[in-house]
Amino acid sequence: MEILWPTLGICILVGFVFFVLAQHWQRLLRNQNFTIRRLTERVRTLEAIEDPEFRRRLHESSPSPLEQVFTFSLRLSDRFWRETLHTTAEDLSFIRAFGSFLGSVKIERWRGHTVATISEILPARQSAAWQTRSLDCYFDKSSGYDQLTLWEVPLARVRGSSERPSLELALKERSVELSAHLDPPAANNGSAKNAGLEEIIFFRVPLDSAELAEFRSHDPLPSSDNGEPADPYRDPNFWRGVYSYSDEDAGFEWQLWVRDLTKKTEWERWKILESPGNPVEQNAQKPAKATRA
Repeated sequence: MEILWPTLGICILVGFVFFVLAQHWQRLLRNQNFTIRRLTERVRTLEAIEDPEFRRRLHESSPSPLEQVFTFSLRLSDRFWRETLHTTAEDLSFIRAFGSFLGSVKIERWRGHTVATISEILPARQSAAWQTRSLDCYFDKSSGYDQLTLWEVPLARVRGSSERPSLELALKERSVELSAHLDPPAANNGSAKNAGLEEIIFFRVPLDSAELAEFRSHDPLPSSDNGEPADPYRDPNFWRGVYSYSDEDAGFEWQLWVRDLTKKTEWERWKILESPGNPVEQNAQKPAKATRA
């Protein structure tokens, strides 16, 4: 009996030690399993990045970068309204009362879509206040959506069941176009009633630097200090340009400011790689001017 109790105590102590060790090893195994599982998930993530389908979905879900910015302005003289469009005094009063006048159009070309912001003056009957509105455009030729009307002005009141003449500025995928829908000459003489409107295109402004080359206008920022043509990559104007055209006979004039941000990235990269020399060293290389004693 005297030997039984010490033996029982030793067994209990040994069992308690084994229980503590088992809990400790169980915790270690649990932590190791968790670490292995995390490493496995990271390896799977890295393998998924190499998957072309995953890259495509990531590319589609990423924010679209801004590629180009165009700022378009238009001026229509009194000759355009009276001689080109042959607008009567009554129709001019109607246009001033119910038509808005275009200030400018900013076209932001993002990857995948285009955003147009139109600034215009509201009709005189609405206190001639400025209004700014934005339109999102997703060109899709397969569905027939190949243009967006930016600005439209009615040129006359509706006459019976016939369509109303109008002046329209439209945005297409690669151009801006000003056109008018007018009554044909026969309809004006009264010989053809309810005749369809005739479309007249006055100009088409391409939204491409190569096609705009012939309309290049003076940029107020010089290309180089000495007036000589600069290297296009060194020239700040390499990624921006001003274009304009004027037709005094027709009575219209347009201007287009272009900011090509894709080319700006190239220019900034070149500017970093080909930085100008130290101005102190450049001044030291200049010959000193002789002075009289």
